[in-house]
Formats: sequence, structure tokens, C-alpha cells
Amino acid sequence: MEQSGDFIVFLGRFHPLFLHLPIGFLVLGVLLELVSRTEKYGSLKPAVGFTLLLGAISALVAAILGLMLAEDGGYSEDLLSTHKWLGIALVVFSFGAWILYEQKEKKQTAILNKAYLGTLALMMVFLGGAGHYGGSLTHGTTYLTQNMPNGLRKLAGLPVQEGPKLITNLNEAEVFSDIIHPILEMRCNSCHNESKKKGELQMHTVEALMKGGENGDIFVPGDPTKSMMIQRVHLPELDEEHMPPKGKTQLTPEQIALLEWWIGEGAPFDKKVAEVTVSSDIDDILQTLADPNANKTEVEILLADGTTPPDGEKINAFKSKGVMIKALSNDSNWLQVTIDKNLPVAELLSELALAFPDQVTWLDLKETPITDEGLVSLSNFKHLTRLRLEKTGITDEAMAHLQGLYYLEFLNIYGSKVGDPGLEKLSELRNLRRLYAWETGVTPEGAKQLEEKMTQLDVNLGFEVQVLDSLTVQVLPVVQKEL
Repeated sequence: MEQSGDFIVFLGRFHPLFLHLPIGFLVLGVLLELVSRTEKYGSLKPAVGFTLLLGAISALVAAILGLMLAEDGGYSEDLLSTHKWLGIALVVFSFGAWILYEQKEKKQTAILNKAYLGTLALMMVFLGGAGHYGGSLTHGTTYLTQNMPNGLRKLAGLPVQEGPKLITNLNEAEVFSDIIHPILEMRCNSCHNESKKKGELQMHTVEALMKGGENGDIFVPGDPTKSMMIQRVHLPELDEEHMPPKGKTQLTPEQIALLEWWIGEGAPFDKKVAEVTVSSDIDDILQTLADPNANKTEVEILLADGTTPPDGEKINAFKSKGVMIKALSNDSNWLQVTIDKNLPVAELLSELALAFPDQVTWLDLKETPITDEGLVSLSNFKHLTRLRLEKTGITDEAMAHLQGLYYLEFLNIYGSKVGDPGLEKLSELRNLRRLYAWETGVTPEGAKQLEEKMTQLDVNLGFEVQVLDSLTVQVLPVVQKEL
């Protein structure tokens, strides 16, 4: 008996595969009926009956498989019952539409034609209703409206979504209701709620969460490693028991860390943050719940805030001169610019500084004949975050033109004539994180001195390996493509 039940559920799981067939065939049948009534597409008339028959047969197969799948359980009885009867009605009316079509073609009477058209209309109503309730069973009752724009929500009379709620006072925040429950709401509750209880588990209320599912408790207070909730999150995504399932939006490392922290603290439902232990790593994550910009660098905040749209005509004008200029991404106003070594670099740089002083954030001048004087326009690019000057003839004097670029995060001067005095001029660039300076006049002592002043900075000079006693080989790290 147990094996027989398993086989029925096995067959039932083919229901999602077959249910799209009646949708396609029946909708196509209705469309063919409509267009075949015109003189231009009248030749399509004979295909209507065959298409409706295929739709009716596939609807019957999908309905039978659906009834088998229902044996697996884990669904809201009310939703399941409504979906089931709408599906059965769809089967009845799809066969009815096919039969009436055949009768109508044999006996052209007004009554048969009206009955046929009425049956077609009701068939589409049942098709839409069965599909809607089937989607609600699979994805939850709010699936269609979850990401609805607020403008449409107002028109539909639905409450406007205000987005994630920021915590104004972390110490007074409730650990579960303010921090943990929103994570479950976003990532878990679509499959574990009152209308869809996957694994007989609901997670939308405290009572349901504590009750657990068909496999028992999903968390062990005080021990995240023994908690099923955490174990399944850490399974490979292709694993059948991984949660959330493949294809769903996954938990972020920060969200997982918060769940583990909550369970490790005994899974409290009524304690505030001030009443539990908070490590420095967890505090960093919690700070982002109070301020989205917490723990972000000035550069990350700048790029996230965006800038004013650049002039499209000016962009095309520079492209016609051979300058490679494009947006950082499809939805970004920030620009990245590359000037070829065969172009008048200094002149074009000056023109770019006038045209896009706020939008250019990545600039590539590698291997160009740019001079110290030619870089005078750099000071106008106030939002420059990446600059490539490798294999150019610039010297220490050029570094003076970079002193006002406070958002500069990445700088490559490999193969240039810059030395330690030039490095000293960069000491006020508080956002500088990476500096590539091998094969320059920069010494290890000069690099170390700058790194001591700018603790966030890594000066890369390559490294040397002693071979035998007389030969020194310099090994240069590979600059990754993104740079």
C-alpha cells in the first residue's frame, strides 16, 4: 500500500509538466476560432476542432495527474478544493466546446452557435480560474501581487508597499519580529504558509514555526549546527533538500549569519538586541538594518546614489573621434572611458573634462603618450574611482593632478617613472585601496611608509624570488581583467 501511494505521488509530480498543454491548446483553439471568422484566415477553420480536442484531452490528463499530486499533501484544503473543481469544470467545458463545435459544423443553427460560443467563454473563465488557484497553491496567494508597482497597487485597491523597514533603535529592536521574521517572510514563507505547507511546515507565525513540520522541529535553540533550518540552507543548491529550493532567491551570507546568531542565542521570540550577545561581525550586519549605507565605503555610496544623465549627443561626438565611451551598466549614468594611444590624448582629456566632469568614473589612459602636463584636466573628474596610467611616461609631477580625486579607489602606474616623492602626494586620497606600482621608481620602503599612513591601502610592487645565488627574477602579478 505504501509503495502504491508513492507511485501515485510519483505520477502526480508530472502534473506541472502537462498542465501547460491544455493552456496552450485551448487558448490557441479560441484564437483560431476568432481569426477564422475573417475572410483572410477562413482557411484555418478546420483546425479549430482538432485543436480543441487536443486541449480537452490534455486537460483531462493534467486533471488526473493533479488529483494524484494532491495525495502528496501540504496544501491549503480550501485552495486545493477550489483549484480541483475549477480543473474538473475546465475538462467538462473543453470537451463540451469540442462536441458543440462538431455539431455546429454539421448543423448550422443559431442555437448551436450560441451554445458553442457560450461554452468557449466559460471554458476560458475556468481556465483562468484554475491557473490562478494553481499558481496560488504553488507560489502562495500573494505571488501575482508581491512585486506589483505601487501605482498599480493603488488602482487595484491594494495597500502600498513601503519596502524594508529600517530599524531606528537597534538596542530596542525585537530580535525575532524586527530582524529574523522579515528574513523568513522574504525567503521562506512563500512555500511555508497557511495556503502552502511544504513538508507540512508553516513559518508565517511563531506558533507554526515552533510546531515544526513532518520531520519534526526545524531548529534546536542554542545549537545552529543541529538545526534542520540551518543544515538545509548549507546544502549544495542542487541538492533536493536544499532550502530555499533551486530557482528561488537564495539567502545571503548575512541573512544566514543572522539566523545562526538567533538560534545560537537560544532562538528567543521576545528578547531585544540589548538582551542578547552581539559579536562584532553580527553588529556590522545589524548596522545595515538601521542604515543601508553602514559599512559601505564612500565609493560604494557614490556609485549607488548615481549621477545626472550624460548628454547622448556628446557621447556620440566623442565616439566619432575614436574614444571608447560607454555606461558602466545598462541602468547606470556613470561612464567608463578609454582613449587609444594613437589619438590626441591630452586634447581629448581636456574636452571630456568639460563635457562629463560628473559622470566619468573609470578612465583608461594606459600606453598612451600622455605627459605630466597633459593630466592637468584630471582634477575636474571629481567622481573618478578608477584610473589606469600604466606604461606611460608620467613622473612624480603627474601625481599632483590626482590630489583632489578623493573618490579614487584604484590606480595603476605600472611601468611609469613615478617614485617615492610622487607617492607622498597621494597620502590624502582616503578612498585609495589598490595601487599597482611595479617597475617604477617606488621603493619597498616608500610603499611601506605610504601604507602605514593609509591603512586601507595595498601597494603592489610585485615580488622577487632569489634563484641560485646570483640571479634575481622579478615575478609580476597578473592584473585581472576587471582592472
